[in-house]
Parts: sequence; structure tokens; C-alpha cells
Amino acid sequence: MARTQALNPLLDSNKNNCSDDWWGPHLVSQVIEDWVLTKGKRDDQRIVIQEVADISNLKWFKPLHRHHKKYRVKQSIRINKIRKFSMPVRYFATLTVDPKRFSNDLQAYDDLLNSWRKIYHRLRRKFPHLQVLRCVEPQKQGQPHMHLMLFGCNIPKLKSWASEMYRISSGYIRIEPARAGNKGAASYLGKYLTKGLKNDFTLAFLTRWRCQTLTVSGKQLREFLGPLIDYDPSGEWVFYCFLSSYGDACIELTEEFAELIYYPLENGPPIPENPLIRP
Repeated sequence: MARTQALNPLLDSNKNNCSDDWWGPHLVSQVIEDWVLTKGKRDDQRIVIQEVADISNLKWFKPLHRHHKKYRVKQSIRINKIRKFSMPVRYFATLTVDPKRFSNDLQAYDDLLNSWRKIYHRLRRKFPHLQVLRCVEPQKQGQPHMHLMLFGCNIPKLKSWASEMYRISSGYIRIEPARAGNKGAASYLGKYLTKGLKNDFTLAFLTRWRCQTLTVSGKQLREFLGPLIDYDPSGEWVFYCFLSSYGDACIELTEEFAELIYYPLENGPPIPENPLIRP
């Protein structure tokens, strides 16, 4: 109930043209339900690893996922690397949805994603070296919109291009030159990666839409930014098994070991420097 009360003002605070059929208190209830179920399942997950030199030595830890504050911190550090990327950012773009076209927010997000895929493939045909950073944000009334940073392209007539892309889009398209360069891009994107975390507003909607927190498109940019976590290449520890719940631990291992993993006497074993990530 507390979380419902926290999200409700955000969803109902702005006037909007969404149909009453797909925004309002019932959407809040559905978002909360999806968020609690998914977060609970992910919090129950454990990774068990085994020491190569002593196979009887096992350690376990919770996989890192986007509901953890540590995940967002690492993501922000990763995005700050863009300041030194050799290719300058050319444009900032935002794709929105027209709520009158859709029956609910799930349809709106699916169409938004499909619209972007069509636009992306058109851009790639013309600009083979196109690199893109994108993230999705829920507006206060529950509508999704997408923020884009475009590298490796040249669009001289932005209004004409936006009008042309509007024909295959889910809603309004805004595009403008990136005047502050890669430093501005890092700040711009970093703001949206941390915006709306209070009351779990953004995370709840991203979970409902099964949406990635951040997407990197383009081989050059992906290689430059690297993975969210740099894995230890020493090979001292290897994967042993993945557990989804206490009952799973009892089946895969033993009840005694399951007790140690899920109900440790103190704080349990130390978490490794580079825990694995669950999307």
C-alpha cells in the first residue's frame, strides 16, 4: 500500500490525453504487482562458485541486477567513459508515443520499440558506422518515451528527417544537434539513468515493459564501453550452479547448505569483486 501511495501522485499529477482505460490507479496496482514479483524472484537468486584448487570450497552471492543501487552506480561509471570516445556525438533525439493509438502502456512500449527498430535500420543503411546509446523513461502519466544519442551520422535537415520518420513512428519525434559534445552526452544520459529512482517509479515501469536500462548499438561503441563488469580472468573460481530459490538449493545441494546460503548466521560469505549480472 505504501508504494502504491508513493507512485499514485506521480501518475496522476499531470494533465494528459491518455485514455482512462490505460492510466490511473489500476495501472499503479498492476505496475506494483509486476515489480514486487520480479524483484522478489531476483532477490532469491544465488550464484554458487567453486574454487579450482579446492573443489570442496564453495562461495555464493546474489547476482547483481538493476534493482540494486550498485548496478546503477556501475552503469553511471561505464557511461562516463563516453567522454573519451573517439567519435563525437552528433544528435540527441527523443521518441514519444501518441496514447490515443494504443489501448494500454504495454502496447505503447512495444510499438515504440518497433518504431525505433525501423528508424535504426533506415539510418544504418545510410550510415554504416552509426553508433547509438538509448534508454527508455516512463513519463509521469505512465507513457514510455525513448532518449537517443546518435554517433557517426549526418542529418542536415533535421525537421524534414523528423517529419519523414514520423510516418513510421509511434508518436512525436524530436531531434537536435548535440552542442555540448561527448561530455554533455555523458551528463545527459547519466541524468536519465538515475532519474525517477525515488519510489522505484522508473524501475517499476522498466520491469513491467521488460525493458533494458541501457542499450548500446554499434560494435565500436560496445567495445569501447566494455561490459558493465570486468570479469576476473585468473580462473581461480569457476561457476558451480545457479539457484532460483531456497527449495532449488535443497534440491541441487543439501538442506544444510541451503540454510547456509539463504539463512546465514551473520552476513554470509563475502561477495566477490565481480558478481554476475541478471538482466
